[in-house]
Amino acid sequence: MWDPVAYALGFIDCDNISARCMLTIFALFATKTEASLLRMLKGSPDVYLSGPIRKYITDKGGRFHLRWGCREILYDKAANAETYVKGLAMSKATDKKVVQADAYVAACDVPGIKRLLPSSWREMKFFNNIYALVGVPVVTVQLRYNGWVTELQDLERSRQLRRALGLDNLLYTPDADFSCFADLALTSPEDYYREGQGSLLQCVLTPGDPYMPLPNDEIIRRVAKQLYFHHPKV
Repeated sequence: MWDPVAYALGFIDCDNISARCMLTIFALFATKTEASLLRMLKGSPDVYLSGPIRKYITDKGGRFHLRWGCREILYDKAANAETYVKGLAMSKATDKKVVQADAYVAACDVPGIKRLLPSSWREMKFFNNIYALVGVPVVTVQLRYNGWVTELQDLERSRQLRRALGLDNLLYTPDADFSCFADLALTSPEDYYREGQGSLLQCVLTPGDPYMPLPNDEIIRRVAKQLYFHHPKV
């Protein structure tokens, strides 16, 4: 079970993840009985995570440039030879503009930040170190069922649709391509529970390399097959 937990924490296996990360989490599990219960957002991240952040920013006068791609970081050097950012060159279709701000923060995936950084910044060790990072592909699959997959005690109860039943937690498995999974209808019912429907399983495939070139139908088929192997009653 070590690898599934490592994949869930950092998308890499035990041979590559920091030992401190694993020791910290298992020490917490050992000393606090409630530590292994992971509480998730009660609904969609767009509503309960990024939504409040977006509202906070706009209430302060901030703006979001949605669907504009950042094409280039515009920069210059000050009199003391320090590099500073002058703005971001943005584009959307044939439209172009430069966005300026008081501060700039980049939140990108590994391939994205490598494409965005000016090549001359590699002269600075801080930015050059980024090119040593290796991204880990992750694939997320959601499957809806007409029963409650993680209700393991009572077969009849698992097949009724009057109320949600099962394990309200993040679950791990060492015997499938998805290292962790959860029933969103239970963990995040505000947006994912549907009356008259059953489990909405979200399975995280890590590493996702073997699945990246596959069509969606084949990914779903493989994940559903593995899920059925572990939960044949579905």
